[in-house]
Amino acid sequence: MREVNELINVDDPAWPLLLQELSGTDVPIEVLPGDAEMGRASLLQLQVSARSNLGGIVLHSGGLLVDSGWLRIFGSPSGAHGEGLPGLAEINAMPAPFDPGWASGAGLVVAHDVLGGVFTLNGGNPREAGRPGEPGEILYFAPDALGWEGPGRRPLGMAVLGSLRRAPGVL
Repeated sequence: MREVNELINVDDPAWPLLLQELSGTDVPIEVLPGDAEMGRASLLQLQVSARSNLGGIVLHSGGLLVDSGWLRIFGSPSGAHGEGLPGLAEINAMPAPFDPGWASGAGLVVAHDVLGGVFTLNGGNPREAGRPGEPGEILYFAPDALGWEGPGRRPLGMAVLGSLRRAPGVL
């Protein structure tokens, strides 16, 4: 298990590059204010470093609203933010305080869309959970089809979320 300082103090954090990539899109993306303490606790629980895009989002933001909220990517929101976007820790029922025995199970919910779809980072054994794809791959649960879809079926969400796959050690 890595300590929180090891997860945060990395030579090549993802956040600056991610902000640069997000600012260059044609789709509006709003970065919500985050809670630093919640972000640190989430990184510790996930054992994900700030080197990964997922770690950067969780550590430095309350989440992302893509295309005026059509897609909501979870981070670590501050309680003062009026949007009411839940955090990654809340959505995934992460324990507080830190529990080294906790695991995300079949996958980690990273985003929702306005249609009720759910974007999940596949867990260590997707087949056992009845999901397609490989460990660490982003999947979409489509409410219209009532099933899981792999990359490429929902272009906007997959384009924005695809880079979260670079999150070594998430699951």
